[in-house]
Amino acid sequence: MIQRIERSIVYVAEFEGEVVGFANYSTVRDGGKVELAAIYLYPEFQGKGIGTALIQQAVKELKGIKEIYINVEKDNKIGLNFYEAKGFELVKESDLEFDGHILKQVRMVKRV
Repeated sequence: MIQRIERSIVYVAEFEGEVVGFANYSTVRDGGKVELAAIYLYPEFQGKGIGTALIQQAVKELKGIKEIYINVEKDNKIGLNFYEAKGFELVKESDLEFDGHILKQVRMVKRV
């Protein structure tokens, strides 16, 4: 876990001094590729532009960034709609076995 944190870049969203969400990115890899490992906002703060700001901040600050990749569960319609609205495009769909269950996921990319 510590190694993962050391290789991560985390942006935190605050409202009135309280943390309301975050976005967790990998460091920039060869070719300017970055992985958006997680983005989360408390439900009452969704739809207010905070998620968009967390993506925009990474694009602004991460040197050499050319592409942001993310994996989204195929059934996560809210997430898929959010990322599509932010300019992410479908790369591929795949199945991932996790603890005896098959998770259907979508790989997306945003070129910046």
